[in-house]
Amino acid sequence: MAGSKEPAYGELFLRERPGAGDPAALDVRLREIATKAALVWPDLAIDPARLVTHLARVIGDDVAQGLAELYVEDLALGLACADNAPGALTHVERLCGPVIDAAVGRIDRSPELRDEVRQTLWQRLFVGTPEQSPRILSYAGRGPLAGWIAVAAQRIALDLRRAATRAAGSDPLADQLLPSKEHPEVDYLRNRYKSEFEDAVRDALEALPDRDRLLLRLTTVSGLSHEQIANIYKVNQSTVTRWIARARSEVLQATERTVCGKLGVQRDEFMSLAGLLVSRIDLSISRVLETSSPD
Repeated sequence: MAGSKEPAYGELFLRERPGAGDPAALDVRLREIATKAALVWPDLAIDPARLVTHLARVIGDDVAQGLAELYVEDLALGLACADNAPGALTHVERLCGPVIDAAVGRIDRSPELRDEVRQTLWQRLFVGTPEQSPRILSYAGRGPLAGWIAVAAQRIALDLRRAATRAAGSDPLADQLLPSKEHPEVDYLRNRYKSEFEDAVRDALEALPDRDRLLLRLTTVSGLSHEQIANIYKVNQSTVTRWIARARSEVLQATERTVCGKLGVQRDEFMSLAGLLVSRIDLSISRVLETSSPD
């Protein structure tokens, strides 16, 4: 509008990301984003110029896809927390508290661990240190905030539990993620295929879209139910079940192709030898994702 004093959001964005798109087209989409953020969080007084500038810094390489798939309200809430907006952390607790407890509970249900995780999580995400800015500033809105925070909470829980058990020289989670040693075939698979199999799983996971990788992390590592994940994504449980089944199938098929190709083994021979290991694909996915950084 002529004479308007509102910031040109497209120009603000392009100051941070030169050449990222047409200023006029960007301005239309960014105004939609700013308007939605203001409507969803009227009590947080989201600064649209601040939101646009922050978005330009974290959106990633594919700007068009990032803007199309952005979780606007979650990104705005995360930024409000980083800016210490009154009431922002209360909203985070309401939205994310149940999935944080579920993710941590898969590691240990003790109230002591839960409280320690919360304290550490809040410090890392929303306060930071003189050497490290609040981690919430790295959240790019590519997936639901609740899922992103649940993954971070479980990573902290794992670190705390391992620190407590390191003196004993064992990791109680390690063997849970692999088949039992009761069968000679499994012992053989451990020695012959484990490295190749997990490398192939890792490659397959890296090839998945961000959403599918997060879905598998939430269900296999964080242990969230399909119903809980559906609540995070605000879709029907059947939709989540379909998404996870498809992602799991893609990982399994890609893993099979890679391992058979590298080892020169026929598919039926591989499936007969590795049946026990392949049937536990979720545990292999869990092991790989649990040792990788969250998205």
